[in-house]
Amino acid sequence: MKCGYCTILGRPNVGKSTLINALLSKKVSIVAPKAQTTRDDVLGIYHEKDLEIIFIDTPGLCDGKEALYANMNRSARRSLSDVDVAIYMIDASEKDYQKDDDLLASLKMNCPRILVLNKIDLATAPMMEALKEHCHALYPKDTIVEASALTNFGLKEIKEAVKHFLPEGEAYYPEDMVTDKDRSFMAKEVIREQLLHFLKEEVPHECAVTIDSFESKKSAVTIHATVVCEKENQKAIIIGKDGAMIKRISMTARRNLEKMWNCHVTLYLKVLCLPGWRNDPRKLQLVGYGDRHGQGDD
Repeated sequence: MKCGYCTILGRPNVGKSTLINALLSKKVSIVAPKAQTTRDDVLGIYHEKDLEIIFIDTPGLCDGKEALYANMNRSARRSLSDVDVAIYMIDASEKDYQKDDDLLASLKMNCPRILVLNKIDLATAPMMEALKEHCHALYPKDTIVEASALTNFGLKEIKEAVKHFLPEGEAYYPEDMVTDKDRSFMAKEVIREQLLHFLKEEVPHECAVTIDSFESKKSAVTIHATVVCEKENQKAIIIGKDGAMIKRISMTARRNLEKMWNCHVTLYLKVLCLPGWRNDPRKLQLVGYGDRHGQGDD
């Protein structure tokens, strides 16, 4: 059978998480219409007869100055190590190609590359022709696939393109396994997804979620979690008047988790202010975003 690893790279908000969820027909990575939604590498495992593709969803490559974003960039670039093929996603609705060209030039790739021109539903025909001409001229060795992850267009072509570059071998994971992340990780991400959904633009990006305890008994799960923010005024926003906002976030996250796991979920949320956590290596470790692999070169 064909089996191997495929990392998915690109700028923030290009649709990487939407694509991996669409490819797997199951939600393994959170999605929000804001940049920097994904902060951790997430493995999504696609199974088909005689085919297994292990997709790696990565944080968006960006130029943020905080230690958190530097760590995320290192994580995304490290995902290129020992993979069989890489997907680089490009937003087809944008007319300026320079940022993608600069990133592509900076990535050290020793594997085949597939350029996925995503969001074609938002691009005009002349825009698509110009983008394809640009990509063919600058990246003649790359495979180019047009897609719209939001509308599921081009998914078959992406899978076929990836399959072409995979080696023959034994499956790495059982057929019923779709991600390597446990329930505790998924709970953290679902809570953070609701922070992105309900809060103002700058607040959720300065927040993290930690799972303090996770207890699973038969058909019920009990979770105690903490929302970590940087400023006291953010804490007040997250809690809301008479606790209305934190209740809304908690209730929505709980309902989404119950749908995912088909069991009863009890979720307790509290809010903690930890000033400067995004730029302090020690505090990053406390909230689960420390660079566990060291500070080496990308």
